[in-house]
Amino acid sequence: MKEQVTAALSTIDPARVQRAVSIARLVGAVSAFALAMDPAIAQSLKQAGVNIFNALYAVVGVIGAIACLLTLLNWVTGNWLGRDDPKKIFFQALLGTALAFGVVAIIQFIKDMVGGSSSGVSNL
Repeated sequence: MKEQVTAALSTIDPARVQRAVSIARLVGAVSAFALAMDPAIAQSLKQAGVNIFNALYAVVGVIGAIACLLTLLNWVTGNWLGRDDPKKIFFQALLGTALAFGVVAIIQFIKDMVGGSSSGVSNL
């Protein structure tokens, strides 16, 4: 059985596989573009993007809140995590959460400017 699989895999031409993957990507991109031309599908794609960013905000918020709460409890209750400075860890958790929210907000801003009905720069 193992020899049959090995023999079958040895007959695969990597160049043909790479060419087939490239063609599949091109077909996928062209069909996504063609589907986006329909206003109803374009609206559903936009709504899907909004839902994705809402989920990102929720994930960042929950993870950030848990990290900040745990590090604050560690600071208040006497450094049971055993790290160097509990105050430093708490402020690093706050800064990390703020940076994560900032990155998601910047990406959403760029998405809104590029994906608007008119020129993105004129929406500013």
